[in-house]
Amino acid sequence: MKLKSYTKTVIQWTCDTCKRECIPVREESRCLCGHRYKEHPSSAADPRVRSPAGFRAFACTSSKCACKSFFYVVAEGAWILRCRCKHRHTDHDPGAKPFVCKKLKCGCSGFDSPWVCNCDHPWSAHRQHRVEKRFDPLQLLQAQCLAPELNAVQRTDLEASPLDLRL
Repeated sequence: MKLKSYTKTVIQWTCDTCKRECIPVREESRCLCGHRYKEHPSSAADPRVRSPAGFRAFACTSSKCACKSFFYVVAEGAWILRCRCKHRHTDHDPGAKPFVCKKLKCGCSGFDSPWVCNCDHPWSAHRQHRVEKRFDPLQLLQAQCLAPELNAVQRTDLEASPLDLRL
C-alpha cells in the first residue's frame, strides 16, 4: 500500500472577529441546499462528478439541485439553522446570494441567522474560505506510532512502574 501526500481544496469556516476556525467543515457538514459537503466535490477528478466538461468546484452533484457552490450551514443532528424570517435554511434559494426565501409572502431579503457561535460572535461575523490543504498520510501514521503515551502501559498491581513496550 503506497501512501503519498496530496493537496486538496477545502472549506474553512472562520470568525472575522476572533480570527480563528470555529467549526471544522467535514464530509458530513450541511450546505444551505440541504445536501452534505461530500456531495459538493472540489475537483473534477472526484468520482461523484458525472461530466468533467461542465464541472464547477463545490457545485452540488445531487440531481435537480440549484446549488452552484457549497455554503456552510451550522447543523447538529436534527437541529437546523433558521433565518431571521423563521424559515429553515432549505426554504431559501441556494442558487445565488443573498439566498432569498422561497416561501410566499415572506419579506426576507436573504438568509441571515440570529445564531451565536461558541466563540460568542454572531453567525454574520463568520465567513467561509477556500484553502489549499496538504495531506500527508504517511507522516500522520508515523506520528501516531511515535506517540509516547502509546508506548507506556500503566500497571495496576502493587508495583506502579510503567511497562516499556518499545522493542
